[in-house]
Amino acid sequence: MKSHSDHARPSVSPAAVKRAHAGAAPGEPARTTAPPAWHAKQAEDVFEAVKSAPEGLSNAEVRRRLAENGPNELASKPPKTLGAMIREQLGDPMVLILLVAAVLSALLQEWAEAGIIAAIVVVNAVIGIVQERNAQSSLEALRNMSAPSARVVRDGIEEIVPARDLVVGDIVQLGDGSMVPADLRLTQAASLRIQESSLTGESVAVEKDAAATVAVGAPLGDRATMAFATAIVTGGRGTGVVTATGMHTEVGQIASLLEGDEELDTPLKRKLASFGKLLTIIGVAAAVVVLAIGMAYGRPFAPMLLLAISLAISVIPESLPATATIVMALGVQRMAKHQALVRRLPAVETLGGATVVCTDKTGTLTENRMSVVRVALGPDLDRDGADTPGEAAHAHPALFGDLAFVAALCNDANFAESEGGAQNKPGDAPGNSAAQAASPGSIIGDPTEGALLMLARDHNIDPSELRGAYPRLAERPFDSDRKRMSTVHERDGQVVAAVKGALDGMLPRCAFLMDDGGPRPMTEEDRAHALAVAAQLSGEALRVLAFALRALPGVPPESEDIEQDLVLVGLVGMMDPPRPDVRAAVETCRTAGVRTVMITGDHAATARAIGAELAIYRPDDLVVTGEELDQMDDAQLDKAARQATVFARVSPFHKLRIVRALKADGEVTAMTGDGVNDAPALKAADIGVAMGITGTDVAKDASDMILLDDRFTTIVYAVKEGRRVHRNIQKVVQFLVADNLAEIVVLLIAVALNWNAPLTAVMILWVNLATATLPALALGVEPASKHIMEHPPLRAGTLLEPRLIKRVVFQGLFVAAFALLAFVIGRDLGGNEAVGRTMAFAVLTFSQVLRSLNQRSTTDPLWNREGGRNPQLGWAVAASTALVLVVLLVPPVLDAFGGAPMDAWQWAVAVGLAVLSLVQTEIAKAIGRWREEKRTA
Repeated sequence: MKSHSDHARPSVSPAAVKRAHAGAAPGEPARTTAPPAWHAKQAEDVFEAVKSAPEGLSNAEVRRRLAENGPNELASKPPKTLGAMIREQLGDPMVLILLVAAVLSALLQEWAEAGIIAAIVVVNAVIGIVQERNAQSSLEALRNMSAPSARVVRDGIEEIVPARDLVVGDIVQLGDGSMVPADLRLTQAASLRIQESSLTGESVAVEKDAAATVAVGAPLGDRATMAFATAIVTGGRGTGVVTATGMHTEVGQIASLLEGDEELDTPLKRKLASFGKLLTIIGVAAAVVVLAIGMAYGRPFAPMLLLAISLAISVIPESLPATATIVMALGVQRMAKHQALVRRLPAVETLGGATVVCTDKTGTLTENRMSVVRVALGPDLDRDGADTPGEAAHAHPALFGDLAFVAALCNDANFAESEGGAQNKPGDAPGNSAAQAASPGSIIGDPTEGALLMLARDHNIDPSELRGAYPRLAERPFDSDRKRMSTVHERDGQVVAAVKGALDGMLPRCAFLMDDGGPRPMTEEDRAHALAVAAQLSGEALRVLAFALRALPGVPPESEDIEQDLVLVGLVGMMDPPRPDVRAAVETCRTAGVRTVMITGDHAATARAIGAELAIYRPDDLVVTGEELDQMDDAQLDKAARQATVFARVSPFHKLRIVRALKADGEVTAMTGDGVNDAPALKAADIGVAMGITGTDVAKDASDMILLDDRFTTIVYAVKEGRRVHRNIQKVVQFLVADNLAEIVVLLIAVALNWNAPLTAVMILWVNLATATLPALALGVEPASKHIMEHPPLRAGTLLEPRLIKRVVFQGLFVAAFALLAFVIGRDLGGNEAVGRTMAFAVLTFSQVLRSLNQRSTTDPLWNREGGRNPQLGWAVAASTALVLVVLLVPPVLDAFGGAPMDAWQWAVAVGLAVLSLVQTEIAKAIGRWREEKRTA
């Protein structure tokens, strides 16, 4: 055994994814034949099954298989044609009834009405088509992820071929930095580590072992014998035989899920469609009743048909579809300024009604980078346990230098070029694909080793300087049997081995413990303390690594075992840290009645720990694993989805099932994510939210909204903005429908009493369009209430809640009564039906303009709005008033509308009745406030 003096302390300058491959899960798009569980088979059995050999296929056999099975690429479907988009736009119930009204108006040669209605339909369709044309295909993005080339062995000769030409049975070689071109059963793996986060959601690269024994039902992330298409090799090398290509790969199965899920509906579209159907039924029924009553009175058919059409038109708020679209478009602009890019307009309103946000962990709740959060140096193993890196560096600077020495030198990762230049490790060829430029702070290589570089750099120890001062003389690469890595360096004339690895493999080889005074013999008590600290860190869902040193007599030969008689320096605990602002965002969502559910491919312990730290998981919540999900039928999953806040170790199809279960339970579900594995769930959710920086193209193109800053907190703003849009659309609907109801009541009563129509068709259209549209748009940009995030979300269903329906009915009836009164006064006292029509028209238009002022809030008086000022509404009121005055004061226009000039007294009556409608609404709000205060007293 070496003496203490043989272990000199190196001086460090302070400036220096389960869908079992054996078959599809229940409800999953089934393959025609269930593929073998390649990960559970021995390599020789795989060769036999695919009729191949280590020397590879012959070129003739490759051509035959390629012709038989097609290229190694993902299928794509043709883009939607312009004609299909037009048919979708014109299939809306409200649009259909407008088209019918336009056609009937044209047949009756009422060209003004026909032209105005047709223009509305065209404008609305153009807006919708332009928005849809901006979207890109998710499958096309998946195709773009394919590796452009692959290194294969054919006829015993190594060659590089296009990845699309790979076939089952090909022998593929993998190297550091390469993308896996197809699904492979590994036959060789030398220190092979593969980053599969885009498929499984795990941020840590997976160690591969071609000789491992893997259960048939192992989750995607545990299949150590497999390499999956689109995954990235972060270290080592390997060889594998192709077991699946194109649409039969794991990423291809995700493409199948995307292709098969065509649900493009949203709560807003459903609500507007339901509302349109209701109005269609009411309009047709009212028109039939009017026509029948008129015919019973013996009135001429053509005028009665025109009146019936006018009534049908009055039922429909013609400007509602276009106004709702514009309101959402304005919301899109506001959200873009806050780093939320909306790809589909209904997503704005939909997110405002969200009741559940399902979020991936890696890159969404966490920073998608490993970070050292705990350090336990030698003296702390038997005293205080683990500290933060800063505390450890301050308490034991020399010891921390020892640990940083090992961490930086026994390490194959590098900073990106923007971090001071990419550094090739020994053996790297120039132009290694792993050494590519990246954003500041990014790491080339294994994320765990990158975290160790960051640990050194963050404490003023430059890894580049260390590597320059102590070049690598020899190494023992990491492998799955030893679970260690060693490098050899010369410093101050002494050869030193730096060793890192798992504690369980390192501890038996440690004879000494580094203390503040230098190495001392390690006791059994020291070993027990080290194991206890490691267990504590593991219990906190941290990945634990041990670091050790050993002085050597010289550069060792390759056969010498240098990993013995080690000096244990300390332990570190690493994790993918949560984003610092996420917890507050989760709490805000909880206050707003929005439940946050974490769905991740990570292990249950890690997911639970992260969930607890972010306040997503609470003691009474459930944590459900993918293995448990596979044992659940739909009813059991529905129950679990209501109670669980963390789903761990899940596959892409599990995410899809969870989202569908939540939606089936009536939840309006938002799904956030960044990887390929998130894409099917993003598309299936009511609203899919992709990460803009770390997100894959697949996730972005499957989503409805992209967070350009990748901040979960941006979702909170998006929810708030969505609620603002939702509430404002409600205000618009109330505002428009109340006057439409008034018009219906006026016409129905007039026909029932055998009166001539109190309003002409042109007057109805002017009320519904000219005087209503501008105030409606202004209401659509109302500021959000200060308390908008303190109320539960609006459930999907009707556009109007029961209390709002009552308000609309009362307002409509009051305005109808005032308009009929004005008509009677003008007709009987003015002696002219044209004057009566003009007064009724004036009451309807002025009351509509005035009511837009108190429509800003359903509770607060119009002079006390706590949400903020809305100058646009003032301009809209002025413009709409001007449009009304043009009709009433310009004789040719008034004549064309079927009206007649009013005298001063008639003007006073009309304006007075319109003001009374405003007073009625304010009285109703005051009564509502009094009742609420009495209820809560």
